Amino acid sequence: MNKSNKTSRKPPSVLWDKVREHIWLLFPFGIVAIVGILAILNYKPQTLERFEVTSQGQQLPPLKVGAILPGKPFPNLGQKHIPEGQRVKYNSNPPTSGSHYQVPATWGIYSSNPPVDERLVHNLEHGGIIISYNPDLLKSEDLEKVKAQVRELRAINPRLIVVPRASIDTAIALTAWGYLQKLQGYDSVAIKTFYDAHVARSPECQNGLCPL
Repeated sequence: MNKSNKTSRKPPSVLWDKVREHIWLLFPFGIVAIVGILAILNYKPQTLERFEVTSQGQQLPPLKVGAILPGKPFPNLGQKHIPEGQRVKYNSNPPTSGSHYQVPATWGIYSSNPPVDERLVHNLEHGGIIISYNPDLLKSEDLEKVKAQVRELRAINPRLIVVPRASIDTAIALTAWGYLQKLQGYDSVAIKTFYDAHVARSPECQNGLCPL
């Protein structure tokens, strides 16, 4: 019994030859494994669908004196620039005016990690419309409708931002400089009406021509 075991056992040199014969297979598989691990470690889900603003916009006729605009007006808290990191107490949620950071947020649709209010207010000052939604109150299918409508509106003027905002007490909140309109659910007509009335009408826009 012991004799047969000794005769069937391959010498170490033969085993090493077998290993060396197939060791080249480790390199391609190893490279694939390393690439896969790096991809996993560096994967970051897309949180922003960016809208490019490449022009000042189009000339708009002046608003008629005494025109009633959609949304609830709020007192103007000014347009002061403040240092990054400083926080501001605003007079509405979401805010419609007030002190803000010098650099505005990127235009587009945010699925998470929304910019802070102090940055978003600067976008309002640049003539933008911000659509905030409460993820707990807005149905997912209605959110997709909001996004689809916003993608259509950007062809007119891409100064638009969509952001999740769990702190609002309604499904959707529309904001422009000085105005806030709350919606209990998706309303395409209300969104379009608010957009048409307020986009490019902020203090830094001259009859539709806004800062880049």
